[in-house]
Parts: sequence; C-alpha cells; structure tokens
Amino acid sequence: MNWDKKTIGALFASIVIFTVYMSYLQRKYPDYYAGRKDQPKTAETVTPVPTSPAGSTAPSPGTDSAAAAPVPGTTEIALLSPEQLRIETKTRVFDFDQQTASIKSVLLKDFRQNLNADAPAELLDSPLAIQATTQVTDRLPKQGFSAQREGNRISFLRREGNWEITETYTIPDEGYGLELTTQFRNLSAEPLELTAGIIMQETLRIPASGGGMFSFLSPAAPMQSFVYSLEGKHEEKMMKEFCSKPDASGFTLTNEKVDFLGIDRHYFLSFLWSKDQALNYELHHTAAPDGLLCPLTLVSYQKFGRTEPGAVASLQFAGYFGPKQLNILEAHDPLLKTSLKLGWFSIFARPLLAALKGLYALVHNYGVAIILITLLLKMAFFPLTRAAAISMKKMQKLQPEMNRLKEKFKDDPQRQQRELMAFMGQHKVNPLKGCLPILPQIPVFIAFYNVLSQAIELRHAPFYGWLTDLASRDPYFVTPLFLGLGMFLQQKLTPNPGMDKNQEKIMLMMPVIFTVMMLSLPAGMVLYMITNTIVSILQQQWLNRRLAKTLG
Repeated sequence: MNWDKKTIGALFASIVIFTVYMSYLQRKYPDYYAGRKDQPKTAETVTPVPTSPAGSTAPSPGTDSAAAAPVPGTTEIALLSPEQLRIETKTRVFDFDQQTASIKSVLLKDFRQNLNADAPAELLDSPLAIQATTQVTDRLPKQGFSAQREGNRISFLRREGNWEITETYTIPDEGYGLELTTQFRNLSAEPLELTAGIIMQETLRIPASGGGMFSFLSPAAPMQSFVYSLEGKHEEKMMKEFCSKPDASGFTLTNEKVDFLGIDRHYFLSFLWSKDQALNYELHHTAAPDGLLCPLTLVSYQKFGRTEPGAVASLQFAGYFGPKQLNILEAHDPLLKTSLKLGWFSIFARPLLAALKGLYALVHNYGVAIILITLLLKMAFFPLTRAAAISMKKMQKLQPEMNRLKEKFKDDPQRQQRELMAFMGQHKVNPLKGCLPILPQIPVFIAFYNVLSQAIELRHAPFYGWLTDLASRDPYFVTPLFLGLGMFLQQKLTPNPGMDKNQEKIMLMMPVIFTVMMLSLPAGMVLYMITNTIVSILQQQWLNRRLAKTLG
C-alpha cells in the first residue's frame, strides 16, 4: 500500500469524524456502550393525581381514606392559602400543593424560560409529587394533607394506618439546595415492622424527534436523563430511550449510598437523594401512547425493622434544584461537578471552560470570547502546524522524483513501496510528520465541543446580528454554509503532494460532510470552526511564503 501524504490525510480526517461520531453515540446511548442491561422488572401503571377543588379536604375517589384522616391527638389544620404555600428565596420560587404534598413549580429567577421572554425559567415539566409512605409497593398517590408553614420551612402531615407521617421541607434563602426530613411515628400500642421511604412522581415531556435526513430543520431539544453517582462514578439513562422501552423495564439500586441522584435536564438539575443513608432505589415509568409524555416514579426506601410504640424513624434527603453551572455546583457539593458532562477529555474541558468565562469577563460577549480562545489555541499549536507545513513542503519538492519511481515500478507494488521508503529515508522525510503533529489537537477539539454543548453560560448568550443564542443552531444556516466555503477554500490552498484525482475528490467532499454536520450544532461551535478555518488558511499562506524562501 502506498502511504503517500494525502492518503494519510484522508485517513486522519476519517479518524477525526469517527472519534467525534463515537463520542456523540456514547452520549446518546450510554447504556448500550456501557454494556449494561437492566433486569426485567414489572412496572405498575402510574395514575395521574386528580386535583381536588380549592378548599376541599376530602380525599378523591379511589384514595385510601386512612391517608386523608387527620393525625390523632393533633388539631386539624385548614388548607393553607396559595401565598402560604409559596416560598420565595433570592434565587427561586417554590409553589406547593397541599392536597398531594407536591412541588407544583420551581422557578429559577436568574434564568429565562426562553429567549424571547423575561419570565423566569420553570424547572419542572409537571408537578413533582413527593410523598413519604410505609407502603412503598403502592405507587398510587395519596391526598388530604395537613400543613404547617414557618419561614422557609413547610411541613405536610397525614396518617397511614398506625403511622403518623411528617414531611418537612427546608429551603435555604441562598443557593439552590433543599432539605427534606421524613418521620414515621408508631401510633399503635404494639411494636411494628417498618419499611418506609418516599415516592416521587413527575411526568416528563419527551421531545418529538423528526428523524430523517432533514431532522436538522427542527431546533434541537434539550436531552433529559436519569443520572446517579456511586463512589465518584457517574452513570446515566437517557429518558428518551428509557421511556421508549416496555413498561416492564425498570431500574434498581439495592442498599446503596449514592453521591447524588435525580433528573438531568441538560442545563438544569432536579436531584433528591439520601446523602448519609444507604437506601434502595427503584425507577419505573409508564409509556404514554403518543410517546411525548413519560410518567416517572422513583421509590427510595429503607427497611427499618421492628419499631417500638411511640418510636420515630426518620430519613434525611438532600436536594439540588438549579443550574448546571460549575462554580455553583462545586460550592453546593463538590461531588455534583461530575454531573456536568464534559466527556472523555474533561482534563482539557475544565481549563477551556475557565478560560472562556475569564475572557467573557473582559469582553462581555461569549461569541467574541470563543473567537479569542480559538486564536489562543491556534497560537499554542502553531509549532505543530509549522512542523506539519515543513514536512508537506519537503514532500512537495520531492514529489516529481517520487512520481517517477511510482511510474517505474507501477507493475510491482511491493517493489514500488520499498523504493519509495528507501527514497524518503535517504532524503530524511516522513509523510507521517505531516499528520502526527495534528493528532494532539483532536482531544482539545472534542473537549471544546463538549464545553460549548454543555455550558449553561452559552444558553441564550447572543453574539451579533441574527445569532441571538450561541447554544442553539444558526436559525438561517448562514454560518454552517460559510464554514463549508471556508473549508473548501482551505482544501484548494493546501499543498497536496502525491494525491491522485480520486483522493482529491474524496478530500473535497470533506467540506460538504462538515457543513451537514454543523447544521444542527450550536452556533457557538460553528463560530469556533469558522475562526479555526480562517486562521488556518492565513497561517498556511504565511508559512507557504516563508518556506518558499527558505526551502526553495
């Protein structure tokens, strides 16, 4: 095989595309590539919780009457007003539903719901019911809670058989944390066996997928996933894939003390887990007929065993309901920083993210910051670029003699290869020197791609003109097309020693392939690619003139 310069160039380009594509597949189908298969588990259908009329404390039809009864020995508390069921802090607004002890809404005051509205971002897709229970196998939500409010603390109380159950939420005035304490008091005169925990239910909206070759015409929807971490190892299940499986599919963790656990909403997190106690976790879903809604049920429970009369068993849960912003995550809990998915090359991604934020602090425009960091990267890799250009120039100078050797031994490929290798060794040139200096740039490229895809700082961040959101694709596809033209020009201006006509045609397809790939990618990523291409053309032309004088 004749390993000339452009054959290796084509191979290198294929490796880049394959690496990026495999990285994309591993993010989209983590279960498949991790080699895990969940044990089949029968899932029960989750019935939506009906809302009782305002002012009513009666249980809805089908609800356990004991669940709605007031706790013996306590004074029945009337329904709190909407104002009393709202807790507003410096960063968030929580709205609760007393009938179901649900979190109806979580508004993030420092983030917008969408680009063209000033309304704060809503974290939840639907009300999040969180109910403490001693019947962890019964996933039918209960109604009829008493409630108490004191400052940023709100408690919900009810009776379940011989147990008095209390759920107390404490929401700090600053930050994005949350604490939930659940207590189970034995009201009977006899010792009782206790298995208790909480049941969380929310219906996620699963974005529709257009599919087909023109799927890029639809705006990319944020990906949602169920994530957890054990001993620093991050795992996830993509909700779109998980909810498309049969109802029998489920997920369990047995007696595990997790670092964190909950729903990753691409730019935001809604986590609630037991931080200091080992629990059992079960995740179930009910597939909706249209595939656009996914009712989820997460059961977190523990076997307490024999509980004496009057004794109280409790579970403590920690929560995080807020943005996936690295400095905020680290300040809340250093373990949470692994929820920011920066991929295989996070060792490069984290400094790049820090540099991007640092440059933004100077120029106050993330688009300009992307351009500046691209220029800095090109300067850092210039010695490698220069080494590659020198190797290509030497190969170009020797190309006529190499072509004569190819023609002379065209009927004996093995002899042709030996003669070419001997010729290159005699003149101290190696075609690999033109490609190997570029390889170290691949991890940086992938790391920067992950930064631009995951960083919440780019959400709704404008550049100039029609590019009003660097985290979304270019709405008019101007920048991807401009990138394609730039890459085509770069191909035409780059020396191609040893490349035959077929190889030239293959290489000229690369701009088309990259243009199609970039149509649905964030505008910030395309801006990086355009800047990189323009600077590469300028560097190549400058080096060509310099090397023409020194190497002839």
